[in-house]
Amino acid sequence: MNIRIVVKILILIALLSYLLSNINLEYTLFLFIKEYARIIFISAILVISGLIINDIVISFLERYAKKMEDKANEYIRLGYIFKYLVYSIIFLIILFLIQQNTSSLVVSLGLIGAAIAYALRVPILNMAGWLVILFSKNIKIGDRVKISNYGIGDIVGISTQHIYLSERDTNLEPTGRLLIVPNSIVFTESISNYTKRSPYVWDYLVVHFTLDSDVDKAKEIVLSSAEEVVGELMRKLYEKWKLNKYFKTKLFEKPFVRVGITRTSFYVKVFYITNVYEKPRVRSDIQYLILKKVKGEKDVKIAYPHVKAVVEWNKTS
Repeated sequence: MNIRIVVKILILIALLSYLLSNINLEYTLFLFIKEYARIIFISAILVISGLIINDIVISFLERYAKKMEDKANEYIRLGYIFKYLVYSIIFLIILFLIQQNTSSLVVSLGLIGAAIAYALRVPILNMAGWLVILFSKNIKIGDRVKISNYGIGDIVGISTQHIYLSERDTNLEPTGRLLIVPNSIVFTESISNYTKRSPYVWDYLVVHFTLDSDVDKAKEIVLSSAEEVVGELMRKLYEKWKLNKYFKTKLFEKPFVRVGITRTSFYVKVFYITNVYEKPRVRSDIQYLILKKVKGEKDVKIAYPHVKAVVEWNKTS
């Protein structure tokens, strides 16, 4: 053993021996217990009661967590929150019993509470947002959402402080990035949930054709292409939804088109229903069929930016 440590231990023993020889420890301890016996007894009851309450509540939460595996983490986190809440209440009650001057205690607790609330305002707000998410059930893991000022993505995790999104670009293609969004956004930002009631959403494509193209053929090409890709799905959804009283808007059992004119072309806009998770693939498949069909027609042409020059001259002999 190091000689310095031995010397320090010997000095410590000497100091403690001198201290104990000059203080009547038993008498001092007796006076302390006598004066604070009531507070000690009540504090012991509170601590034991708190332990029992926590044990009962957490056992119930763990039982529900085993039954509902998809929400197991939520029940476990809720148990931790409840446990710390009980301990905080017990601490405040004991502090109230020890403090003789009630007004001083109130002022002290107020100042301490204000300081803690200011220092922890962001984590507290995120925790409050997590509780709103937990009990409102407006969003959950697996949902595809759009959060204003943040972006679009699929929710892959929800913690007590953050929402984790697998980011998608404006075309709903994966970017490979993980968006970490604070839970407090439930109070400050708008959230669009594309899969709350159903994963099926309306989408549309706009295809521009030259003004000299056959408009009827153009309509047929666009409409038939969408029909081949999503027609069967839309018919199945129509049969399912027409019996649902919550669908009060007009239902469509097949894609439909609208025609419009610009300064340099006319366009055909096709509307259809698709699964939001398959939206990029469906758009790609429809556009692929449109290009194939247009290529086989002589009087239908896709419009594109170009310049057409007209040259006139007089032929002289």
